[in-house]
Amino acid sequence: MKFDHVALQSENIANSVKWYVENYDAKVLYEDDTWAMMEIAGARIALVSPNQHPPHFCFEVDDKFISEKLSSKVFKKHRDGSESCYIRDPDGNFIEFLKWPD
Repeated sequence: MKFDHVALQSENIANSVKWYVENYDAKVLYEDDTWAMMEIAGARIALVSPNQHPPHFCFEVDDKFISEKLSSKVFKKHRDGSESCYIRDPDGNFIEFLKWPD
């Protein structure tokens, strides 16, 4: 398991991306109307639409971790080929577990 990204909600993805680029030299890895992925100081930050994703942090996991810790969870396929599931911690915070295709 390794850290992948933190996701923040944005009402306007394009405006938020522009702000991060202008103020923090963000490198935009992907952007569309519903989400963006940026890299700032070695950290990946996703901007997500409030109606599509909760704010969360994300770990990349492998098949072994999934079979040992997440075997009861359903992973959803994404447009980039990855799959993920969300869980909540005891305080209600969302954690995403992400698997890239082999």
